[in-house]
Amino acid sequence: MSQDDAPAQDMLRFARLPMAENRTDAYRIIRAAGAVSKSPRGYVLSSSQYVEYALKHPELFSSQRAFDLVGSPLPMVPIAFDPPEHTRYRRILQPFVGPRETASWQPRVASLVGKLIDSFAGCGHCDLVADLAVPLPAEVFLTLFGLPIEDRSQLIAWKDGLLGSPMPSGSRPAEDVVRVGTELFSYLVGHIEQRRRHPDGAEDLLGRLLADVGEDRLSDEELLGMSFLFVLAGLDTVTSALSTAFAALAMQPRLRRQIAADSSVIPHAVEELLRMDGPVVFLPRVASQDIELGGQTIPAGSEVQVAIAVANRDPAEHSDPDEIDLRRRERHLAFGGGPHRCLGAHLARMEMREVLAEWHRRIPEYELAPGFTPRVEWPTGLVGLDTLPLVFPPCAAAA
Repeated sequence: MSQDDAPAQDMLRFARLPMAENRTDAYRIIRAAGAVSKSPRGYVLSSSQYVEYALKHPELFSSQRAFDLVGSPLPMVPIAFDPPEHTRYRRILQPFVGPRETASWQPRVASLVGKLIDSFAGCGHCDLVADLAVPLPAEVFLTLFGLPIEDRSQLIAWKDGLLGSPMPSGSRPAEDVVRVGTELFSYLVGHIEQRRRHPDGAEDLLGRLLADVGEDRLSDEELLGMSFLFVLAGLDTVTSALSTAFAALAMQPRLRRQIAADSSVIPHAVEELLRMDGPVVFLPRVASQDIELGGQTIPAGSEVQVAIAVANRDPAEHSDPDEIDLRRRERHLAFGGGPHRCLGAHLARMEMREVLAEWHRRIPEYELAPGFTPRVEWPTGLVGLDTLPLVFPPCAAAA
């Protein structure tokens, strides 16, 4: 029997996966369905081998049209494009998010982390998400990109409306997603028009792109598509990654004590925590032609979910893949791979390193609040906790 003729009950149904409580079991279920499996939405790639193959071959597994259901009225730059267009966008944007630019932000990020921890350190409790994981990346992103800090709550609400809704299905985005996407888009149109009419010489990313008069500069439509994407990514991914990372550390004293005792482990800890429970589970692609993979034919035009989170637990690639080893030095795909590898990876890593360093210097002992069990919303676009109440011995504010 061919994959297309497989009984409906044999298909992977994402909404039924135990993602909310136990992603380890959920990823095992996906992996057990096969390296190439079928879902009602199309096909799923779960092995490290096939996931990497798909990410490295955009001519076969295309990003064009793959993100149409997110709710942006215009294609999102650069993720909704394949090379050569995608290559041009990365060339323009890379200087703003590369290692050198990111390093220049480190002192400001470190200072902000300290101020945020000061606000609750003496209380002996906090909500890690509301008190740290939301405000830190939001302020960093809005300042770096060039959006008003005072609009943070509204922008986060729009982001939640687009990424917090169930994973889309069918050929059109849901009505609520269209409405929220239109509201965010209208806001961005107005903001960019205002910045053009009243250039202020600001050195934020948007100001520098608007001031560009070169032949290769981004058009207004491209700026809008880029801004839409950056709001979604800049206001969520680090927040989600911090929430699941601290949930794991709060439940495993051995790990948090290892970080507190030796800060040199922090860069490796960031990579391992992202490998184990990163915010992105699936990257959507569309088959540009009939593709033979794993003894199966993926027909042209099929939706393909590239399961990077499952590949990150592939036993063929990682020893004891469901265990956290903070000194593990194995590559992972939490930031994707190939030409579409995440542009914000350097900034995300730096923010996570600063949080882990300052938190564990100040608060080495902490645990989940009594009676709380971490549970993510599912199905949704990104995996993260909405709340993470922690308790710890009160400590003094930093000098």
